[in-house]
Amino acid sequence: MTSLADMPPNYETMFAHRFTSEDKEYQEYLKRPADPPPIVEEWRNRSGGNQRNRDRY
Repeated sequence: MTSLADMPPNYETMFAHRFTSEDKEYQEYLKRPADPPPIVEEWRNRSGGNQRNRDRY
């Protein structure tokens, strides 16, 4: 006989309503304001190597 610990969980029933209108946690996440975009300063590496003078053209 197999015990309940040996039975694989039924993920289809566990996550049947995930990311739907019935998923309360997801609905709260959707109400959040969007995160601001990241600001990346000096993203071009102007040091030598293979990338030297690449931004001229």
